Amino acid sequence: MLFSNSYSLSEVKLSTLLICSGIVGTALSYGDLYFFHIILFFSSLVWLYKIKINNYRLDLNVFSSKYIIVLIIFFLWYILSLFWTPSKELGFKYIFYISCGFALTVSVISISKNLKNLNKLFKVFSLLFIIEIIIALLEVFTNFRMPTSSLSTLAPFFGKDSTELYLNNSLAALSNLNAPTGFRWNTNDLAISMIIILPFFLCHKKMVTKFFGIGAISIIIVMTASRAVFIALIISFCLYLIIIKKRFGTILIVWTILASLFWAILNFSDSENPRINEIANSLQALSLFISGDIDVGGSIQWRRMLVENGLEALSKSYGFGIGAGGTVANQENIGPVSGRFTSMHNFWIEVLVEGGVIIGFLISLWYINIIYNLFKVSRSNASSRMKYYSQSLILSMIAFIPAAITASSTIYFFPMWIMFGFSISIILLFRENNQYL
Repeated sequence: MLFSNSYSLSEVKLSTLLICSGIVGTALSYGDLYFFHIILFFSSLVWLYKIKINNYRLDLNVFSSKYIIVLIIFFLWYILSLFWTPSKELGFKYIFYISCGFALTVSVISISKNLKNLNKLFKVFSLLFIIEIIIALLEVFTNFRMPTSSLSTLAPFFGKDSTELYLNNSLAALSNLNAPTGFRWNTNDLAISMIIILPFFLCHKKMVTKFFGIGAISIIIVMTASRAVFIALIISFCLYLIIIKKRFGTILIVWTILASLFWAILNFSDSENPRINEIANSLQALSLFISGDIDVGGSIQWRRMLVENGLEALSKSYGFGIGAGGTVANQENIGPVSGRFTSMHNFWIEVLVEGGVIIGFLISLWYINIIYNLFKVSRSNASSRMKYYSQSLILSMIAFIPAAITASSTIYFFPMWIMFGFSISIILLFRENNQYL
């Protein structure tokens, strides 16, 4: 038996498959239909059948946690907002998005009834994400491209539109390497996926695994040219040294060395050696891009306009929120920014504008509380494995805060919902054995 808990084997396997399909995401899809959706449909049938054979008695234990209750409130509020959202169609679409994410979070928690199950589930996660890292590296250094990627010429055969938008707005335009997308549709989503899993390599005890993961993910994130995720990368490294390794002095030494090396390389920008010259100028271009002095595609300007339009709509609603899908509908009514952008491109502002001040505050408090309790687990007498998970997830959750502003929206970003489920599972497992959390 793969897992040991109160679920039947078929239910556990189906839930595990659902989570795996969520990780793979658009890599197994045709148009807007994902393999995930098919598994979710069959999972729903199994769940409904289970209710029937149990004489319509529901096991609500998994929903008793305050963390899940907050998500239920969030979900119900979005349903209620259908009465005032500017677009019923977009409203129902967003509710479907949240339903998919909620199903993933609950599935992770339901399977993770004990540490043994959680360890096995983590091995499955690890395998799939390592495969994605390898695919992304192949995309960077070779001509290989996932066929369902937005940058693939084969995308139309999978019911998708091929576009060079992300390629033209990435560091690939400034180098001889390629922009990766991995399992994701675009570079930004891949970058967020990578920053979520980076801490599990940072906190790993095996040096070979640690350095492979750190090196590979750093390369991938740099080549996606996602400024917000690059900042999250730096934050992850610093917090790892301060919170996990407790070596503040090491940060000063590392940054001094890196600054000196960076300065030395930039001084060779006029070198007659073509390879040295190329490296120096690439670093210079990267530094200008990260600082915002080179804003490829004017992303800073149009992102600011999207946020301003959203906050203005929130103000007009008197802080009540404009409803599910309201940010996109509002921007469509105003007119797409730069002629093409309607999504908020900032998850936190999106929740605030659509859900209102109360929901925005509730979700923020919920998020901070998860990080705080993960920190308590990491400082407790928990097993080494639990500490590894909690330490990694602390960094993942914190790094996700700035990273979440880089994608058009993360409401439909499955790794985020899996991260939530994994984090809550760690807290609930620890609480089961320790009453003081």
